[in-house]
Amino acid sequence: MPTLKIDGREVTVERGTTILDAARKVGIDIPTFCYHPGLTKPANCRMCLVDTNKAPKPTPACYAECMDDMEVSTQSPEIVKTRKAVLEFILLNHPVDCPICDQAGECVLQDHYFKYSATPSRLAHKKVHKPKVKRLGPDVVLDAERCILCTRCIRFCDEVAKETQLEIVNRGEHSEITTFPGKQLDNPYAGNTVDICPVGALTSVDFRFRTRVWMLQSSDGVCPECSRGCKTRTDVFENVPRRTKPLHNPRVNDWWMCDEGRLAYRDYQALPRMEGPAAQVEGKRRVVTNVEAIEAAALELGAVAQRQKIGVVATPWFTNEDAWLVAELLRGPLAGARIYLGGRADGTADEILRMADKNPNRAGVEAIFEAAGLKAAPLSALDTAGLEALLVFGDQHALDEAGLEKLERVPRRVVVSAFQTPLWKMATTFLPARTHFEKVGTFTNFEGMVQRLEQAVNAAASCKSYGYYAMKLAELMGHTISFVRPEDVFAEVARTVPGFAGMTWQGLAPYGMKLGEGVAPAEPPTLPQAAPPAAPTEA
Repeated sequence: MPTLKIDGREVTVERGTTILDAARKVGIDIPTFCYHPGLTKPANCRMCLVDTNKAPKPTPACYAECMDDMEVSTQSPEIVKTRKAVLEFILLNHPVDCPICDQAGECVLQDHYFKYSATPSRLAHKKVHKPKVKRLGPDVVLDAERCILCTRCIRFCDEVAKETQLEIVNRGEHSEITTFPGKQLDNPYAGNTVDICPVGALTSVDFRFRTRVWMLQSSDGVCPECSRGCKTRTDVFENVPRRTKPLHNPRVNDWWMCDEGRLAYRDYQALPRMEGPAAQVEGKRRVVTNVEAIEAAALELGAVAQRQKIGVVATPWFTNEDAWLVAELLRGPLAGARIYLGGRADGTADEILRMADKNPNRAGVEAIFEAAGLKAAPLSALDTAGLEALLVFGDQHALDEAGLEKLERVPRRVVVSAFQTPLWKMATTFLPARTHFEKVGTFTNFEGMVQRLEQAVNAAASCKSYGYYAMKLAELMGHTISFVRPEDVFAEVARTVPGFAGMTWQGLAPYGMKLGEGVAPAEPPTLPQAAPPAAPTEA
């Protein structure tokens, strides 16, 4: 293990560690443009040059490996002068249109200029002009004048997306990024090129000129669009999601996410949202209060004396906390009900991130239901014959017309969902639910990784979580479950579900934990005894 000094600070690192990584280990910042930890290192921007006693000329810190007895200077007069020269060269033909640039506020070039140069341009002639507002693909726009030719986007397509779609054409100051003839930047991960562009050259069609980044409020989350569960950040303005970006999680998605997950928030904005509860009043469904709707739902379910005549459709869009509370309802007042696990149908998968299972928490729901002794059949095996009441959670179910007709044959239909779907239309009692943007909780991905998601958007007062409705229904049917915070429910999940044993809410930060990685409890976990079903009441 080589030991070296960086600006007088001694550090010992693993063999093969670059000077850049070693410097960051001791808190020394070395500026970069072309370097990205998830890509190869071309060392072409020359912004990270440092002086060492092992080389006669300045050395690129992102590429050069540490050596024994190496002495590195990141602030020598020559290096300070070199950085200014590099920035002057990069800015030579740059349009410097920061006031109208989407990257303003999160621009690496802007930050480096103020920190390492802050000197006026000496250019005496006209700047070279290049294509502006050039559509590279359906979701990415290029402003070639802003491009600094760092090649991050090219390397991403080649090395991560595995589709060679971008190249540099022409020479010298006329060089520019473009697509290969006859191709578009349309691979399933193209949006990542916008994320990693250090300047405002590549911008998102979806976000372009929509909101200034300093006006956004951000929250960490988990992408629900497949069972991979990429760690994400949702940026919100005026209580509306404006964009979703990936966050680094080396155990799940590294630095990337697919465009399906990135752009999915548009679907949630486009679908008609149902924020008002409804129930049967004098034979007609009318808008009522939340309390009245929950009471009506409890009466409809409680009116069925034989629990085997109640059907419950659960969803793999439950958070783990929702799933545990619903499991308590199914073990208690609704013990004996027929349980089906729905969700979206399988979709496109690849060998990068996308999974065929387009549901975020199937693994978590199955683990919790199994620990509770509940057996859920797939929704494809739905049999409504003999059912007198139905409780459906969620909108995201693969139901064709025949399946919907089966549900509609059941006389009492309680639906808990967020959007105006065919399920909403057929509900005799409707309870408005929150979307994943409006929840606090945890998801478990297909590999058993449990990750936290934060609330990004404030929900309407009438919209509650699935777990909240499960608690209230259980209470009205004689089985009290009382929790206020998702953190407290998660603590019960960790106490009663073997795979979650030893996990804590705080312990899930920042990258999550895998089922079975927690410290095993001293005694085997035991679920609380289920309360006997309440006596049936009239509908």
